Amino acid sequence: RGGVCQTKRTGWEKVMDRKSEGVCFLPAIPVGNGKFLGSKCVGSRTTRQRRGGGVGPVRMQMEPGIMSFNGAELDEEAQSIYMGYNWAPVKKEFILCELKGKQYGKIPEDFPSGMYLRNGPNPLRDPNNQYGWFDGSGMIHSVRFQEDEDGVQRAYYSNRWVKTGFIKISDLLQRPPLNVTVQKGIFGLLKVLLNLLRVVRFDAQEYRYDNYALLGTANTGVSYFPLNDGRGKRNSILALYDSDAPYEVKLTKARDPIVQHTLGTGIYNPYGLDHPMTPHPRYSPQTKEMISFGVGMDFGRIIRKSTPVLFINAEGKIYRSTEVKTRTSVYQHDFVVTKNFVIMQDNPNTVNPFRMLLNPFAGTPISWKEGKRTSFVVLPRTSSDDPKKSEGAKILHGDETLVDKTKEFFLPKGEECFVFHYANGWEEGDDKIVFYGTHHSKLNLVRFNSKYPPPKDLLPKFYRFELDLTTGKASKQLVFGSENALVTKLPQKVGVDCPIDDLVVDFCNASPEKSSEKSEFLYMCYTKAVVDRNELISPSDINKGWSLGFWQGVLKLNTTTHEVQAITYPRLMNGGETLFQPRVNAQSEDDGYLISHVTALEPADEAGEEAQYKSYIALMDAKNMSDTKSHDGEFPDGFVYCSQLPARVPWGLHGLFLSDELMCEESDLPEEYME
Repeated sequence: RGGVCQTKRTGWEKVMDRKSEGVCFLPAIPVGNGKFLGSKCVGSRTTRQRRGGGVGPVRMQMEPGIMSFNGAELDEEAQSIYMGYNWAPVKKEFILCELKGKQYGKIPEDFPSGMYLRNGPNPLRDPNNQYGWFDGSGMIHSVRFQEDEDGVQRAYYSNRWVKTGFIKISDLLQRPPLNVTVQKGIFGLLKVLLNLLRVVRFDAQEYRYDNYALLGTANTGVSYFPLNDGRGKRNSILALYDSDAPYEVKLTKARDPIVQHTLGTGIYNPYGLDHPMTPHPRYSPQTKEMISFGVGMDFGRIIRKSTPVLFINAEGKIYRSTEVKTRTSVYQHDFVVTKNFVIMQDNPNTVNPFRMLLNPFAGTPISWKEGKRTSFVVLPRTSSDDPKKSEGAKILHGDETLVDKTKEFFLPKGEECFVFHYANGWEEGDDKIVFYGTHHSKLNLVRFNSKYPPPKDLLPKFYRFELDLTTGKASKQLVFGSENALVTKLPQKVGVDCPIDDLVVDFCNASPEKSSEKSEFLYMCYTKAVVDRNELISPSDINKGWSLGFWQGVLKLNTTTHEVQAITYPRLMNGGETLFQPRVNAQSEDDGYLISHVTALEPADEAGEEAQYKSYIALMDAKNMSDTKSHDGEFPDGFVYCSQLPARVPWGLHGLFLSDELMCEESDLPEEYME
């Protein structure tokens, strides 16, 4: 009645009392005919009732009204800001919906067929304790681009939670899972241990996919990964999170047009690996190899101060596995791969769970160690043809057989930093390595994750780094700044609203075809630093504030001339990570499109409809950027196509564009799913 099941009262009622958000928790029964108002929906689904009876989740197919959430009235002490505004989670899954809503332009004929996937936190259950943004269960939003049988290019949307052990345990316990990343001190440690005991207690009921999936949310990245389990190579897609094994997500281009299905963490079982994996594995298009590293959060690696690095060949087989030593156990999120080298960082962001005991009220397992110098640890790459020899080892050490010997390059004392994301890296001659990345002069992950806005000194700036292989020294150079920077002046439409010294830059990338090679162009999201919550635009009063809470636009940097181009979103629109995708038969490195989700806040209308967030998939001209003029004042210059999605897309993290040849056929899906 009214969308709320008449059974034992649980925390779910709070979710279902929310206006227009469409998940009802009822006995598992067939639901709906798969039709939406104003959309084409190709299929519907139910979920099986939980073991032992009770209530199981069923996705109610409702009209695709935009799910608004007015977070402006949230009590900061009682509820995290990340449960409001456009961070607020959506509560239903859409399956195979053709985009037929508001649209600008059309899909370019030379945009490749494939799918854009973007991962991000989306709690399945409202947290009843302190919530950090990185703690939400992963949800993948996908937009499929294809040419249908009638020759018309169309786009289709779906979204799906990654069915992690985190979600399954939460479903079993009938309570929100513990938000691990915001726990502090001895009481936080006890909460984590209690949660682990619950996991062990219910392990026999097989509510986890395997023995490794504990507390990970699979919410950070999504990556292509070649896998070979002994029965031949298959193309896998992984949903990734720093402190858990990856979850494999199966995709199919059969039917009309695509579905997602979580297969679990079995990806690691064929390899016998025992560690989590970075959300940013690096694929080398030149050699068809994948290089990855494990985030060493287990006690053994914390004591050994080591990080495992994996090399997977074009056939999906690990041909080399080694350990990179650092001076202390450190947190690393991303890394750099060049033609001959793998570059890891040793930074002040150290890992030590015992701090929660030593500082019983404020200790955190990851914290900044003042005075520790930042260095970059360089490991020689090898080829799968001869993993015992390396040109990189010859350059570094004068001996091609010293493939596991590393060399450390220190930044000058007083220039300590942490690099969260790297755009790309390459070698210049035999004596220099160059890479670009987002630089934090200090980082407190708990503060960064749980409070908004983070302190200004925790926000990222964009830097160019250089390693001199002759002198053994490292150096860095600020890219955007009024003084002592490579770029001292921004395009006019950026600089008006965002002084260059207030510029915050992150989510940087290059053309995927230039990975580990010199990139002429880099792309990154930008915004002005938010210093107070009052600067956020409130859905209840859109005339106050200047930011919707995320990125104001995208920058394109020429790494040779340091010229900058920009696409700037309107005041009531922000965007997420923007990825470059080459057009079909591209003629130059920047000949392609930028793809992203953007979300706009539509003001309340005269009919009394409340202000609503509306999300779009957008394609932008990467080559000409702002020279591509909009013929619709509602969308900014640079946009060539923009189509409204049937659901709001919360602010999220990282994505991937996946071409058709990397998707599987319908027959590859598990029989259980096809039922």
